[in-house]
Formats: sequence, C-alpha cells, structure tokens
Amino acid sequence: MPRESNLCIYLLVMLIIGAVSLIGCEKKDKANQGNEKREALKITELKDSPQEGFLAPGFSLQDLNGKQVNLADYKGKVILLNFWATWCPPCRKEIPSLKGLFQLRKDKDFEIFAVSVDKASISKVASFVADNQMIFPVLVDPQGEVGNGKYWVRAIPTSYLVDKKGVIRWKVTGPKEWDGAEVLNRIDQLLSE
Repeated sequence: MPRESNLCIYLLVMLIIGAVSLIGCEKKDKANQGNEKREALKITELKDSPQEGFLAPGFSLQDLNGKQVNLADYKGKVILLNFWATWCPPCRKEIPSLKGLFQLRKDKDFEIFAVSVDKASISKVASFVADNQMIFPVLVDPQGEVGNGKYWVRAIPTSYLVDKKGVIRWKVTGPKEWDGAEVLNRIDQLLSE
C-alpha cells in the first residue's frame, strides 16, 4: 500500500505541475500577443517615417538671413540634408568634412542644407556658424517641425542624401566623414543619373 500511495502522490504532483505549466503558457501567449501588437505598431511607425527609396518630405525653412528656402525649388540637384545642433559634439566633429564635401562638389548640381534643430536664437546659431566657418547654407528648425515632424530625426546628427528626383537614397544616423571616397562616389553616381 505504501507504494500505491507514493504513486498517487507522484501522479498528483505531476498533474499539478502540468496544470501550472499550461496556465503559464496561456499567460505567455497573451503576453506574446501583446508584444506582437506592439511590434506591429513599431512597423507602422517605421513605415510612415522617411526611408530610402521614398520621396523626401517637402518643407520650407528660413536660412540665417531670414530667407525662406523651399526644398522643392532644388529638384534637379543632389541634396544632403544634415540635421544637427550647436551643442552636439558629433555634429561639431562633422563640420570640417561637410565643408570639404561642399568645396569638392559645390560646382556641380549639389547642395548641402545643414538644418539646425537648436532651440536657441537664430543669432546664437549664426554666431556658431561664423565661428566654425560653415560655408554651406544653414537652415533653422527651432520648433522641430521638419526634423522631428517630417523626418523623424531621433538622434543627431542624422543626414539624408536626396537624388535629383527628390528620392531619399541614403540615410545616415551619426557622424560621417563626408569628404571621403565612399560618400564622393555615392554623390557622383547620383549626379550622373
């Protein structure tokens, strides 16, 4: 009889363990369904953000002189949009290579627009630009309407290389050596299209 009682206890314990693991699986499935819904939302958000192969969102921003610059007016040119800020060390590190790139391709159908996302006054941005001898056009987006709203910039620097038809061909998050061979080759390829 002790053997039968041990067997019964063993079976009862196994039955309890099985039931508990089934309950755990059900909770896990519900949790996974929640994760799947969250993942689907992320995919939707990413799908709606500007991506390579899609038209660059149009915008109009002021330059440091108060002149409105409309992206659509530059169709037919290859454009580098560089979102940056004066307080950003990686952005500062990029400035010399952006100047080098501008010098190397300024006589082609190429333009750089450095879009400042600083919330500071335009005069502070202008002072920074002068001190750093930024020779390419600088636009200001203090409210983030273009950077955050249209281009979904979540880290700076973030840059978009746009072809002559207005299509985003390359997105770069983080600093880049803009006057290096890789970048020059990409730009030259787009200029020849």
